[in-house]
Amino acid sequence: MNVKAIMQYLGKCRREISELANVRGEKSVSYWFDYLWCAVRHGCLIRQYVYGEFYRLSSIDRKESMTYPRLIKVFKKLNHPDYVHLLENKRDFNVHFAPYVKREWIYIPETDFNTFCEFADRHNYVIVKPLDLCEGQGVYGLQLLKDNDKRKAVYEELSGKNIMVEQCIKQHKDMNMGGRSVNTIRMHTILDKDGNVHCFKPVFRAGVGDAVVDNYCAGGCCYEVDLELGVLITPSLSKDHIQHKIHPGTNKIVYGYQIPPNWDKVIVDITNAAKMLPQCRFIGWDIAITDNGIELIEGNHNPDYELIEFFGTRGWYAKTREWISY
Repeated sequence: MNVKAIMQYLGKCRREISELANVRGEKSVSYWFDYLWCAVRHGCLIRQYVYGEFYRLSSIDRKESMTYPRLIKVFKKLNHPDYVHLLENKRDFNVHFAPYVKREWIYIPETDFNTFCEFADRHNYVIVKPLDLCEGQGVYGLQLLKDNDKRKAVYEELSGKNIMVEQCIKQHKDMNMGGRSVNTIRMHTILDKDGNVHCFKPVFRAGVGDAVVDNYCAGGCCYEVDLELGVLITPSLSKDHIQHKIHPGTNKIVYGYQIPPNWDKVIVDITNAAKMLPQCRFIGWDIAITDNGIELIEGNHNPDYELIEFFGTRGWYAKTREWISY
């Protein structure tokens, strides 16, 4: 990190801590000393300190929390770099986890115009995804018209780009929260050295308004799901930092909202999927739920630690250490 970047980060810290102290009616100097200690001792970034409410935690809770450097330590230890492409590359992911990817898809660099037209005959509205981007970046919906000349123009526009085109997923009606997005469950798994899969911190992610994606980074809301019961148990984590108890733009109350039927089957299927890639033992799965069961959207070898530790149940660094040996 160069001097300019350091100065910019310190400026951000000053603003965030001043605002925190002002909201709480306290002096900022004590927060400054506390944050500097947390940064040195635990690797806590300013965003986690303020919005993940690290400042509220006891010394024991801080030791047990998943900070960003600790997250890196976990996935570097558990995920073999030679196999990470099966999670990062959307085409490779769909091929490897084919039993849980039921939607039809095409990879444009491997698709000629005739095959593209056959796909378009079956699916007039599709989702376009850049192959190697994450967090919903570059994802958009596309209408594939019947007119052959217009199809040709669309195909030529897409050709040469490293993208996939996928059939739209029809989610279970109870997964819809009033918007356009297919809403998903982020399930975290760790495969221990004995081959046992530990599922933890499931999060329901729901898009807001006209957003095509449900991602937290794209303005979606996230709610923790009780692992045993499949019901929502927290207000939202969202980029606007408002803990929504009613999903924005709807009248749906969050607390106690039941994820659609067969939650136990979701756990079973994701456990089996985790065993399909033993070389990557720490994965954050994005799962759609349809009338016919789960549909894997993608797997993340370095899942967002904000969803793990910024809200709801915490202390996941300590829990992961119980499942793996350091």
